[in-house]
Amino acid sequence: MKVMITGGGTGGHIYPGIAVAEALRRRKPDTAVLFVGGDRFEARAVPDEGWAFTSITAARMPSRRGLRTLWSAAVMGVGAGHALWLVARWRPDVVVATGGYVCLPVGAAATILGRPLVLQEQNAIPGQATRLLARWARSISVPNADAAARLPGRRTEVTGVPIRRRALDGDRRRGQERWGLSPDRLTVLVIGGSQGALNVNRGVCRMADLLMYDQRFQILHHTGAEHLQWVRQSIGHREHVGPPAIRHIAVPFLDPVGDAYASADLVVSRAGASTLAEVTAWGLPAIMIPYPHAADGHQEENAVVVERAGAGVRVADSALDGTALVDAVRTLIEDPARREKMSRASRALGRPDAADAVAGIVVSTAAERSAQKVSA
Repeated sequence: MKVMITGGGTGGHIYPGIAVAEALRRRKPDTAVLFVGGDRFEARAVPDEGWAFTSITAARMPSRRGLRTLWSAAVMGVGAGHALWLVARWRPDVVVATGGYVCLPVGAAATILGRPLVLQEQNAIPGQATRLLARWARSISVPNADAAARLPGRRTEVTGVPIRRRALDGDRRRGQERWGLSPDRLTVLVIGGSQGALNVNRGVCRMADLLMYDQRFQILHHTGAEHLQWVRQSIGHREHVGPPAIRHIAVPFLDPVGDAYASADLVVSRAGASTLAEVTAWGLPAIMIPYPHAADGHQEENAVVVERAGAGVRVADSALDGTALVDAVRTLIEDPARREKMSRASRALGRPDAADAVAGIVVSTAAERSAQKVSA
């Protein structure tokens, strides 16, 4: 079986595709997988994970019409030609699209050339690529009923968001030793997204400043490579004033990320779908800071789903200059019964088997196509 997976832009679109590829290989070890993306995060992340990758030309369509719209359309036209050539040459049994504008030319090429298309949507509000390609998809994997309701009449299946094995496999003791965490303190894990988030980093540093003498907890802080030095300078300034009681460990990335989740008692994060899928798969309570400029406000809606289930609380990005994050962290540190209740709700919401479910859709779609070819 040959499966082409396309998606790009952020880890939120890329990692679910990798999780599906892993599940396909577990199910059918001889499955050939080719990732197709652009020149952004995926061009580095996918090969680093050991998967075959090729790039095509693609460009985001701007929200306002103008000269940039014409330029983007021209670039997408070139990408469509490249995608047609690539799909015709590689001849996948199924094409899986996980989101991002690079999916559009590849999904269109699959449709034109008669290759079945499966969409994997991560967010409660389906993205533009999913909405545009939905009419031609054989099946659409969605994270929850909220997303399914926004794609009426489509062949949707609620699977959850696929998660990589390395995010599901972790050991608490190993994580504590790796990052120098104390087993006697609560660990607050901070995740700003695949590349970090400056405003979250600032808000967490402010929170740590205000709680710098609190000995009950410690912070394992994923900053992203770009913001690491700034966060470490903030920690240094605090230590110069201190010595503080708080432990604040800043790292550019979390590897292995499963050990970070295993070490955590509470998560502070953006509300990206992949991050929340991992958090709930581990059954962790979450303080969510939705990115306010996310397309169609999808991070806000993702956070609403988790909060409605009782697994997390929201803090507005605009409130990070005040005490909202401090109050939320302090409240949950001081209330173990509430943390435990949120953990149970988080665990109930989690779908750690989502990658296997989507892989099953891909395999059955390929089998349907094979049966149709035989009957023809």
